[in-house]
Amino acid sequence: MEADEHVNVLAARSVATVDGTSVSFDDLWNNRRSSLLAPDVAITLPDLAGLIQTKQINTRPKDLEDIRLLEVLRQEEGS
Repeated sequence: MEADEHVNVLAARSVATVDGTSVSFDDLWNNRRSSLLAPDVAITLPDLAGLIQTKQINTRPKDLEDIRLLEVLRQEEGS
């Protein structure tokens, strides 16, 4: 990673979203997806629903825009 990059990590076992929904690490981990970015570079991320939940923890303006875009992706994936 470069000096100006950072990674957000869910450190608690469970965190509440702004509407009170509980987001647990175990649930996010159980519903994760793995993808290859390059032949030797794999990443693991929560599924779309999990990503949306993590963005609902803070709901900063950039989180709200991310939620909107992730919802579009989820709708496209479902069609």
